[in-house]
Amino acid sequence: MAERLGREPYPDGDQLTVTARRATWTRRAKTIPIVLGATAAGAAGAPVIAAVAAGRDLARGDTRLPTLRMAAFIGQYLVNDSAEVLAAGPLWVAAGCGTRLDQPRSRRRHERLQAWSIGVLARRAEQLLGVRLEIEAATDLRAVFHPGPVIVVCRHVSLLDASLPALLAQQTGMHTRGVVMAELLADPGFDLLYQRSGSVFVARDHAPEARAQVAHLAAGLAPGTAAVIFPEGRLFRPEVLTASLARLRERAPDRAARLDRLRHLLPPRPAGIQALLEGAPDADVVVVNHAGLDPYPRIAELARHVPLAAPIAVHVARFPRSDIPTEPEDQTVWLDELWCDMDSWVDERLGALRP
Repeated sequence: MAERLGREPYPDGDQLTVTARRATWTRRAKTIPIVLGATAAGAAGAPVIAAVAAGRDLARGDTRLPTLRMAAFIGQYLVNDSAEVLAAGPLWVAAGCGTRLDQPRSRRRHERLQAWSIGVLARRAEQLLGVRLEIEAATDLRAVFHPGPVIVVCRHVSLLDASLPALLAQQTGMHTRGVVMAELLADPGFDLLYQRSGSVFVARDHAPEARAQVAHLAAGLAPGTAAVIFPEGRLFRPEVLTASLARLRERAPDRAARLDRLRHLLPPRPAGIQALLEGAPDADVVVVNHAGLDPYPRIAELARHVPLAAPIAVHVARFPRSDIPTEPEDQTVWLDELWCDMDSWVDERLGALRP
């Protein structure tokens, strides 16, 4: 484990085993050509794709052009991904051919590229998909996120909310580090950019190793830095909620009793946030909650309804570290109660959107 927790916990560091390096480059040899090829094909065929998408929409009498809008957004995502991949080489060279990727200057370069990409996609989501954020009145984001470091937790109901905490944090000048599921290593932009900027990719079925990676991230948090985690561990789905609560009733009846009233959030997994709290003992916790993406959990459903008519309601709050218990069992109770409060807030906001 010591090798895996060196200066750079994943592919671009100089402390990986030969086997890990080989697996990394075997993966990238597949994912990078796929993304670059898809981007080139999309750019070359853009007129045809646009004509077919618009024709499909108009044939159904839908002048909102949802298919065309979604195709344009996917095209922007591919362009961003390819830009990240193409920039990774020069950034690697600028970091001493990979020997200084863990240094602050290199991380700042990668963070600037990351912030650019998130910002562009946020603007396109608003322009093309109608995804407008409506942050609760009187919320001063800078006062919420500063001073750092902070641990940021967020619910997870859509692929579009994955960048929401980072988007809010970077608007205040914060640097972000994410706890990301290892499945996203299939996206070469994430693979190259996010790891080099300090995020970690954790596997679902390797709990001890994942906890160690998260603790390593937390121990390296500096002032002005936010560590982002989605404690649910996966996207919300009603059937997943039912199964999760059923498992809790068997394994942890006390938690099941606390969380039985959840309707819009999955039961949180406490191990990750506990590792962050332990590794960053002075960090406060920032909670990002949102409502409005819930009716569109899958891309196909979202594509049928864009541009969205209603804004996405966003609630952001900071919890001082002194308000958070120090014992793991008490932290689990605190997290469960927080999640129930967040669920009630979502239910109230979604109720206001119902006809």
